[in-house]
Amino acid sequence: MQRISDIRLARVARTKAPRDLTVLRHRALLRARAAVSALLRRCSEQPEAEKGRALAGALALGEAAAADLAAIPDGADLRRRDEAGLARDHPGVAEAFTARVQGIVRQYREGRKVDPANASPAELLGARLAGPTPFRPSQGGRVGEGVGEET
Repeated sequence: MQRISDIRLARVARTKAPRDLTVLRHRALLRARAAVSALLRRCSEQPEAEKGRALAGALALGEAAAADLAAIPDGADLRRRDEAGLARDHPGVAEAFTARVQGIVRQYREGRKVDPANASPAELLGARLAGPTPFRPSQGGRVGEGVGEET
């Protein structure tokens, strides 16, 4: 019985330990936050004072991510290496994200309204991609109340 245990331990010891992908994942997250923030900023027609808390938070998160990316040499070569390193990390995650955002877009096209105080960055992105701004008055304070409502 001891021999079987020794053989199993030897197999485990020979098994190549998975690479630590934490740094690659962190850079990918920063890039995603910066990209979503850039899209939201480009699509936002409201003056800064009229943006809801959720949009202001998503933009601030993107600005912080962009600042972190600026501190590293984030060139095209590094991005390609990161993508190659993460390709087998979570297969299908890009497709899952695309499906989720498409579902959110569909909801807004079918009449769902965005709460500019509480929406997630994905919801804000889906609302922007859906077309005309489907905002409703905020439930939490004056910031963002009535933003983008049709009169």
